[in-house]
This record gives sequence, structure tokens and C-alpha cells, in this order.
Amino acid sequence: MQLVPLLRLRHLGDRLFDYLVPPELEKLVGAGSVVSAPFGRRMVRAVVVGERGCEDATATNLRFIETVSDDIVPQELLDLARSLSERCLCSFESCLRLIAPPVIGARGESGAARKSWVVRISGSPTGLDVEKSARLTPRQMALLGAVPPEGIAVTLLLAQVGVGRGVLRRLAAKGFVELVEAPASLKWAEKSTAAPSDMPVLWPEQELAVADLIAAYAETGVAERLLWGITGSGKTEVYLRLLARALEDGHGAVLLVPEIALTPLMIGRVRARFGNRVGVLHSGLSRGERAREYRRIASGDAPLVVGARSAVFAPVKNLRLIIVDEAHDTSYKQEEEPRYHARTVAQMRLELRGGLLIEGSATPSVESMRRSEGRLRLSRRAAGTQPVCEVVDMRRQGAGLLLAPLSREALAETLRRGEQAIVLLNRRGYAGHVHCDLCGHVMMCGDCELSLTYHSRLRRLLCHHCGRAYSQPALCPSCGGAPLTRGAPGTERLDQELRALVPHEQVFRMDSDVLSSGTRVQAILETFAAARPAVLVGTQMVAKGHDFPEVTLVLVADADTGLYVPDFRAAERTFQLLIQVAGRAGRAERPGRVLVQTWNPDVPCIRMALEQDERGFYREELAVRERLGYPPFADLIRLMTVAQVPTRAQIGARYLVERLAPHFPAQELRGPSRLPTLRGRDRWHLLVAARDGERARAIVGQAMAQLAGPYRRRGVTLLVDVDPQSFN
Repeated sequence: MQLVPLLRLRHLGDRLFDYLVPPELEKLVGAGSVVSAPFGRRMVRAVVVGERGCEDATATNLRFIETVSDDIVPQELLDLARSLSERCLCSFESCLRLIAPPVIGARGESGAARKSWVVRISGSPTGLDVEKSARLTPRQMALLGAVPPEGIAVTLLLAQVGVGRGVLRRLAAKGFVELVEAPASLKWAEKSTAAPSDMPVLWPEQELAVADLIAAYAETGVAERLLWGITGSGKTEVYLRLLARALEDGHGAVLLVPEIALTPLMIGRVRARFGNRVGVLHSGLSRGERAREYRRIASGDAPLVVGARSAVFAPVKNLRLIIVDEAHDTSYKQEEEPRYHARTVAQMRLELRGGLLIEGSATPSVESMRRSEGRLRLSRRAAGTQPVCEVVDMRRQGAGLLLAPLSREALAETLRRGEQAIVLLNRRGYAGHVHCDLCGHVMMCGDCELSLTYHSRLRRLLCHHCGRAYSQPALCPSCGGAPLTRGAPGTERLDQELRALVPHEQVFRMDSDVLSSGTRVQAILETFAAARPAVLVGTQMVAKGHDFPEVTLVLVADADTGLYVPDFRAAERTFQLLIQVAGRAGRAERPGRVLVQTWNPDVPCIRMALEQDERGFYREELAVRERLGYPPFADLIRLMTVAQVPTRAQIGARYLVERLAPHFPAQELRGPSRLPTLRGRDRWHLLVAARDGERARAIVGQAMAQLAGPYRRRGVTLLVDVDPQSFN
């Protein structure tokens, strides 16, 4: 048998290793088997990718496979891994790690049986301590009230109430409910689905979208559609109708969401409609939970899968439908090898057997707007009305304040009415940089050549790239003539400023500095949803997929944050962020208001976002991209050389350009240029922007294969990113 060890060893490349199969395992091992085999002095997991005959096994000095697991990688996913390695110019082994089953155990070992759990009221339902009940949160009270006397399956209860397991765990810890293994008589409840009468009535735009998508779904081959619906327009209900059709036809489906911790309602809505036929895959699951979900999906018990980026590799049987919700979100791109984009993988996977790929977004990417075969528009909200957007010109109102007087007045009025507000500042920390007003010196990371961010809670300067911490000196270390000034305020300072205006218990903060886990995210969102009045402040996390009916005001504290970075997508991402966060306001009966603070109100992307001129923005952005030769009019490949010795990274980059220059015209080969040092390593990069992406990948792949060995011997690492989304 030919194996690929699942090891992160760069020197192995794509080598296949031959092993013998012991007689007792011959009938159990084949292509796709996950096995354990001796590799050097250790035992490793490996995937069998093929077999070849051996006339004299005793003379080959080959070693034997030791054990084989219960799980098999489908041939479809093996083919996908091979195609992905060629598409992303990365190792086959790194792609196999994406599709390999979780570690569960070898054949013959007794694994823990999969259990279904039921929630029951602790003791007598009428004997609850009223005084104790008063200390429950609104979410806990709602959960407790939904538990019937006979008990209910955990998955069904959470889906019905729309809360996470953290709420249930806290309720159980207080002694109000208990979790017991489900008896056979109750397990049917996990498979219940919503009756047709419970489904909301579609309005004309939704009906047309569903009809068009079902027609595309029935086509042979691969069909692609873009569902372009404004925030709150009912895209999820369209998804649910398509998922129902897939189930009726006996097909499997995958629904991708950008960040599972920020979209618990999506899982709840899908499970409320389809019960236990829904599997969930994401990095927040424990190893045991992930293994159980993987087996349910692979066995066909869960033909519908909801998950984040990696769920696109789920072993769904007879897959015919993949939905990418919030398809514009950058989290669908993996920034480590293999650097794949989930949308690209979805397309590749459906090309193997055919099916429908749906991209859903209120702010589609420029590439999606040009690429899709058909655009389906949802232009009205399911509830509420479009908010009124206003610009706050900081050149006239700023005066060094983080929140302008107009913004403070609007916030105070919102809270006086007992409503909620969201404040966005897409920069974390207390101050984005620390500098000297006298000589201009900026405090930089010694390992990364990047400015340090001040965090008041830690009273330290932190590098957000390598994590190194520094003490802030009393005086400028360069001139010694003045204390340092903290500039570019972030969410930590904004949080403090809001708490000076609003009672502490009414302010909630969401950024990566305070969120240690998905459970923490959900707890903050649940508490904020139940608080009146309340303010949620944070980075772009607060703009993603939330539905808070009581939010009537959205403040954008600094709309210019992402504009002036070396990235051709800067205008697009600023536009998307403003449209997305504006969509959080006025989602119920009360009208919404959006205030956008900016020093550049005439910048096209900001002006068009405020005017909600989406078609105008895409038209202008496409014209700029075509003129400059950027996607969607060219395919990008980013190449980077990294070395501890600066001259070696530079020489490696220039040599790479010399090898590629004969194959590309000057306008398609850009660079090399130096990047800031990161973690003490010098970095140079260059960009291939080619009209013929397939040809470009073939040429770059050949160059990488020829240079990998010589570069490694000289202490140079060569990295490649096909279709890059970041240029840091």
C-alpha cells in the first residue's frame, strides 16, 4: 500500500511511502483507509492513497501497517485533495489533513457509544423557588419555560429557543434542570421537523429567488448563483427552502457560515426546521464532539451540514448543494498552508459530480458580482425599514474627540428611550500607536518593524503580530525630550469613554482582546440582547450577522481606519463594513439611524455607502480593477521569500523574478518589494497578476519545485498564496 503520513514535515514534500498489509487486515485496507504505521522511531497516522503489487514482499524490507481505523476517506475527497494541492500549489499531505477523519480509535477498540441527551426539570416543576428564579437571565428563563414535563432532546430544545449550550449548562449548574441519556421513546424527538404550516410565507422576491434556484439545482453539471439581498431581507429562509428540496431528493447539502461563534441563530434555525438531520462542524467542538458529528455525517444520518470554513470538506454523501452565507467575508480564506478559499473548494467539489453553488451576501465581493451566472436580488427587509444614514464630518466636529458631540447626543437619546446601540471601531487596543510629538519617533516592535499598540488594562505595549510585550518608557527613547503620546484610539479606549457616559453594566465590548472562546462570544451576545438600554462596542465582529430588534442606533467611530493600507481591496472592504454594520439598525418596528464619523466624507466608497449606491460602487470599482489588472480581470499569485539573514531573502526574491520574467509580460510580474520584518525574519514578496490563471499556476509550480531544495539549503523559505486576500 502507498501511504501519505499526516505529518507537518516540509522536507517530505509529496512523497508516497510503501507499506505491507498484514494478512488479518487485508480485507479492511484500501484507498482512503486511515491507518497507523511505524515511521522512523514513532507511530503515525497516515492515509492510504493507492496500492501496487509486490512480487516478493519478503525481499522488499518494507514495514507493516499496524492498525486501521473504522473511518474511510471517500474517493471523492481523495480526488479533491489532489486537485486542491495542484490548485493552491501546496503539498498533497497538507490537503489530506483537511479531509482526514478526527482521531477516534483503531478498529477493534471499544469506542464510546454515541449518546442522545434529554433535558428534564429538576424535581417537581411546580416546586421551583420563585426567589431563585428571579436571578435567572432572560435567556435562561426562556430555556426553562420551554422544557416540557416529559423532557425534551437537547438539540431540539436549543434549536427551538435559539440559544447555545452555555445557557443550558449554566441553568443546569443552578439546579433547575438535569441532563439524562435519552430513552428510546424520546429519541424520535430529535428527528422532528417544522410542519409546512409553520414556515413563513414568502413574498414575491423570495418566491422568484427560490424558483430560480430550484431550477438551477435541477440542472446537470455545476450551476452558480449569487443571492444578493440587503441585510434582513430573508436570505436564510431562501436557504432553508433549498435545503428542504435537497433532502426531498435524497441529496446532501452544506451551509457555510463565516464564524460559527457569531452565528448561533443560523444553527438554531436550521435545526428547528430539520432536527437531528443537521450536523455541525467547526473548530469550537471538542475532539469527541467533532468525532461524533463526523461519523453522523459520514454514515448519512446527518445529510445537512452547517459549519465554518473547514465544513466544506465534510464527508457528505451525494452532495448536490453548497451555500456560502456572507460569501464576502475574509474568514473563508485560510491564511496557513494550504491557503485555500472555501468558495473555491466548494466549486471544485461540485465539479466532481455536479450541483448548485449559492453565494449569499448583502455586500458581494467585486469578483462575485462579475463571476456569477445569475444575480438574484432581494431588495426589501423582512421586518423594519432601511435605516437613515448620516455623515459626521470630523473636520468640523472632531476637536480631538473619539465621539463627536452629535454622536454623543444621539447615543444619549437612544439610551433615554430604553433602546440599544452598536458602536463600531475597527481597531483594538487603547492606542494604535505611541509616538513622540517632539521628534516624531514611533515605538516599534524590535522583531517585526511594526508599530506597537498600547493596552491600558495590561499597561504594556503589544505587538499584534508576534505578541511581544514592552513597557512604555516615561520619555521618548529617541530624543529623551518629551513623554510619549498615544494616538489612533482603539476599542479599549472607546469602551472606557463610553463607560464614563453610560453605567458600566450597560456597556458590552467585543474584540479579540476580551473574547477567549466561542462560548464567551455567545455569552456577551446573549447578555447584550437581554439588556435595556445597552451599548455594544467592538471591532468588525459587531457587524457580522447579528439580529437585535432593539438596536436603533449604529455609530461608526472611525470609517477611515481601513482605507489607507497597501491593499487594492481597501475601498471594497470599507464599503462592505459600512453597509453591513448599518444593517444592524432598525430591524423591527422602530426606525434605525446610522452615524458615520469620517475625516474623508467625499471618498467614493464612504459616500456611496452612505447613499446606499451599491450598483454605482461596483460599477466604478470594476472599472478601476480592469484598468489596473486586478481581480476579477486577472488571477493573483503571491510569492514570498523569508529568511533570518536579510540579504538572503532579497537575493531569493530577485532570483525568483529572473526565473519567472521570461514567461510573463512586465505588467503581469510585479515586484519584488520588501515587507516589514516579522518575528525577526526578513520578508520580500512579488505578485503575479496573470490573465491566464491556469498557465500562471503551472509556471509558478514548476519554478517552486526547482527552487525549493536550493532555497532550503540557503536558509530561505518560499511561500505561495494563490488568490491572496491579505498582503501583510
